[in-house]
Amino acid sequence: MVRAVTWSVKSSDLEAARLLGEKLGLKEATAVCLVNRGLLSPEAAQLFLEPRLSHLQLPGDMADLEKGVARVVEAVARRERVGVFGDYDVDGVTSSALMTLFLRRVGLETHTALADRFSGYGLTVAAVEDFASRGCTLLIATDCGTGDMEATKRACELNLDVVVVDHHQVKGNHPPVHAFVNPQRSDCGFPDKTLAAVGLAFYFAAAVKTGLVRKKLALRHEIDMRAFLELVALGTVADVMPLLGNNRTLVRHGLQNMSHSPSEGVQALLKIARIRSAKVRSDHIAYQLAPRLNAAGRLENAKHALDLLLARGRKEAEKLASKLDKLSQERRLLEAAVLEKARDQIEKRGLETRRVIVVAGQGWHRGVLGIVAARLVEHYKRPVYVIGIEDGVGTGSARSRGQLNLHESLVFASEALLRFGGHREAAGFSVRDEEVENLARLLEEFAQASWSEVSDENIECDCKLTASELNAQLVEELGRLGPFGAQNPEPIFDIDGLYVLEKKVVGKEHLKLKLKTPSGAISAFGPRMGHAADVTGDLVRVAASLTVDEWRGDGYP
Repeated sequence: MVRAVTWSVKSSDLEAARLLGEKLGLKEATAVCLVNRGLLSPEAAQLFLEPRLSHLQLPGDMADLEKGVARVVEAVARRERVGVFGDYDVDGVTSSALMTLFLRRVGLETHTALADRFSGYGLTVAAVEDFASRGCTLLIATDCGTGDMEATKRACELNLDVVVVDHHQVKGNHPPVHAFVNPQRSDCGFPDKTLAAVGLAFYFAAAVKTGLVRKKLALRHEIDMRAFLELVALGTVADVMPLLGNNRTLVRHGLQNMSHSPSEGVQALLKIARIRSAKVRSDHIAYQLAPRLNAAGRLENAKHALDLLLARGRKEAEKLASKLDKLSQERRLLEAAVLEKARDQIEKRGLETRRVIVVAGQGWHRGVLGIVAARLVEHYKRPVYVIGIEDGVGTGSARSRGQLNLHESLVFASEALLRFGGHREAAGFSVRDEEVENLARLLEEFAQASWSEVSDENIECDCKLTASELNAQLVEELGRLGPFGAQNPEPIFDIDGLYVLEKKVVGKEHLKLKLKTPSGAISAFGPRMGHAADVTGDLVRVAASLTVDEWRGDGYP
């Protein structure tokens, strides 16, 4: 059955767009996209089109930043051994890699470890004790630590100073640490609450560099912070942080670094992912690079991904990239198996009629639960909680389309949970087997009280285009609106009068068309739209975004 999707065009201020286009030398469609995003003045539009690192917000009001920086500067002066600990997802791995590379660059001996999906979330007592046994006197925890009270208390007992650099929501008391750098804390004056952990790690390291220069422990030119921006781009996009403001600036410059001067590890990752473009985009990270980096932590150990990002030689990097690629292929097979079982459970129990869907299965691989939840959200258009049960305890991942706040839903249902954490649209938790039904009841109760309807049946386009307007110059201009992602989506256009020269289903479920325009043939790709092939006629009108077709290699959109 083909799902009917309609679209409409935004009511744009065309006169404002015309004037803006004239002043900046832009095509009208590009100018309309800027106006639709609230960028009415040439100055604001130019800043958006060309974000500069010098425009980043200064971190002066970030709570505990000075205290944390002073402790690292002290460690450099004393030549202490420093531990780095991070989460097992891409944000945690990249923030750990960034801190490790930076600390090594300033002359410190480091030991880096990552959380293990199969041993529990976050910083653990065992990890703290291991750092202490290795002679570490300072531990920097990235993308975790905010809720790890037991582990941070143990660190205090072992005289191990802890600096937390995290971005997760603060549920209660602050952890008992030397410095707690987290913009989510209520007393933090730094206005940007959307940075990924790797973005915070970048800010923190830059502040440490400044502190070292002031103490004459380093020269300003010795450390180029721009070298770490590729890691910031990877972690920020993978963690689905809003690509506006500071994030957009950091990611834009990180993508430029990845395109022109990638590290050995990133270069090997680009090669194994067959990314041939000289211009790496945010969607390359989201759909090709991040899944490979994540595969390590999902199936084996995130250290494989960390080792790749720290790799110092081409051969070592390519070997590690190949390992991640194989794990990613294995992950896809496991994902398909769990997805089939989850859909079968939903259909048999009629769960699609509920506001939220909770499914659970014995032995479902915990490494693919989040991906399966995302696939189910895409299909059923409602929040989904997927639980894999082993030895009487379920590990769960939740995803949402925005109808409710997942973190708040888990707070509401906390009486049924062993542990939980996360954000508005992505969260993780653990629950005893016998509490799964109670959890489902509580989550449904929360949804009934806090539901906010979201619909994607009507797509809103930026403006109309004719077939004759489709050309490489327009695509290049529109690319300057990127990087695209959360809260900065790709522009979508209403394009009429396109003749279908060829159509076929590729990859079993995707629709590919070859379309005729006055300037030549172009290709169109519809993800998971293969079902529409039989009803696609010879003349089509589409709602579509525009990009360069790299597979053709001819520069056409």
